[in-house]
Amino acid sequence: MRRGWELEYENGTIIKEDQMEWKKAPKVGIIRLTLHYDGRRWDIHDKAAYLQKKQGSMVPGIASSFQIEKRSIGYYEENTKVWYTVNEHTGQMRMEVVDING
Repeated sequence: MRRGWELEYENGTIIKEDQMEWKKAPKVGIIRLTLHYDGRRWDIHDKAAYLQKKQGSMVPGIASSFQIEKRSIGYYEENTKVWYTVNEHTGQMRMEVVDING
């Protein structure tokens, strides 16, 4: 099943994680950021700035052992970052609000 982020733009264009690196995806005109995880999805709409990150691990020196452990999408809200994170092993979702001033 599908896992990863997806962006939708004002003009109807959709970019998926497997099509483009996040840093290369245009950040202007986004109307939706979605996180997909095995048939479930979490959507964030109409925010000024969106974020995504992944946490992974690997056995030192063995690049093929790399695996993603957590995927997150989020956005800025005043002086905070709001994150929605899914654990890749359990499928459990959690929300976290982080103060960016401290």
